[in-house]
Amino acid sequence: MRISAAFLALAVLGTLVSAAATPPEKQVFTRHWTTRDQQTGRYQYVPFDVAPGTTSVTVSYRYNRAAGNNVIDFGLFEPGPLALGSPAFRGWSGGARDTVTIAMDGATPGYWPGPLPAGRWHAILGLYEVADTGVDVEIAVETSTAPAVQQSPTLPQRAKEAVRPGPAWYAGALHTHTIHSDGALTSQQLADKAVAEKLDFLAITDHNNTTHQLDPIHAPGLLIITGEEVTTPGGHFGVLGLEGQRTYVDFRMPSRSPDIGPVMTAARARGALIAINHPSDDCLACSWTHSVPPEVSAIEIANGEPVARQLAMTLWDALLREGRRLTALGESDYHRGPTPLGTPSVRVWAQELSRPAILASIGSGRVVVMANGSMPPPELTVRAGRVQGRVGDALRVKPGEPLQVSVEAVAADYKGGRVELYWNGEQVASATMPDTARVEFERFATTAGYLRIHLLGAGGQPLAITNPVFIEIAA
Repeated sequence: MRISAAFLALAVLGTLVSAAATPPEKQVFTRHWTTRDQQTGRYQYVPFDVAPGTTSVTVSYRYNRAAGNNVIDFGLFEPGPLALGSPAFRGWSGGARDTVTIAMDGATPGYWPGPLPAGRWHAILGLYEVADTGVDVEIAVETSTAPAVQQSPTLPQRAKEAVRPGPAWYAGALHTHTIHSDGALTSQQLADKAVAEKLDFLAITDHNNTTHQLDPIHAPGLLIITGEEVTTPGGHFGVLGLEGQRTYVDFRMPSRSPDIGPVMTAARARGALIAINHPSDDCLACSWTHSVPPEVSAIEIANGEPVARQLAMTLWDALLREGRRLTALGESDYHRGPTPLGTPSVRVWAQELSRPAILASIGSGRVVVMANGSMPPPELTVRAGRVQGRVGDALRVKPGEPLQVSVEAVAADYKGGRVELYWNGEQVASATMPDTARVEFERFATTAGYLRIHLLGAGGQPLAITNPVFIEIAA
């Protein structure tokens, strides 16, 4: 894989002042970092040694948070390369924990348990924010050779067959967090919440790790999708469908890094679907500043405050007008609290409730973004002569041929609201939803483009946004 000069410039600071073959059971290091370090080498590494026969390693770190002006993230690498995509990565907790343990028979959430290779390990420190005066970080390492209680945990076996057969609109959440990163719920508690909300599928997307796969989940009727929110200094992206022991997508890429494309290509090669998360956000380094490689299949347009959503919609339309067929998603980005997982959420038209079918339909644009997880989606149909298409389809029509656009919805849910028709990202028509809950529009296409529908409630609040039906002009 090609590695950028910026990444190769990341410094491994300090040297271990000991030549002993067997390191002490407790090691303590202090490092000082400045704002220059934060800007030129976002990720810094502190080496420490692990002796043969070690069965557990506990690493803690502490620093003066300076009222939020210092924020330091944390992770671990076992002996091996530190290059992008390294298999030596053992886990990441960001700023959620100040002490982590990796053992033969268990680990802190966010870290992979298992054998502990002897040799030079590294603590990775993410310099998220550094005060003008700099920051001292103390890292303490304690090891043990006590016998392991049990064998290394393995991934639970999850059913590969469809959870439910047959084509339907399936409701789900694609961006959620657990205690394996900065969420408050266990994987089981999150699944229980999804079942209580009557969702059909749930993607768990913890920051920079997929260790939630270790958790057995009992949730009959609920499809669980393994994911990761890859949290880079140039924005966040979701990777859905990435399964396997110690699997992850590397996040150590600065804004506009040329490595973003190869990293996404490798993830796609493993069967994953890639979506840009909250492209406009008010947290530091959360907005999307990378390019948008062709490996990106989707983009969140409903995550965050109204201004952020409008900016995300603007980016989506700009990409659509360039000919990119990215699928719009709506996600709650759930971390904690009583708010629903499904506010907002998606409806996906799929041939069955299975991971391959759901991901394939998302990639094909067969998605409606919904304000909540309980409302039924509207049905959008576009007819031109003898051909017709639904959300995600492409129609090939003659120049100037009339397009009959039909919108049907459940009257009780959309009564008193408005239906807006958009062509190439601009509103071109609107109508009040009648008691029949059916609205018809007519358009005449002379150039290629795309149609979609926005449904608003009686108070003007967005209730549903369809993905487009694409119009192609026959020669």
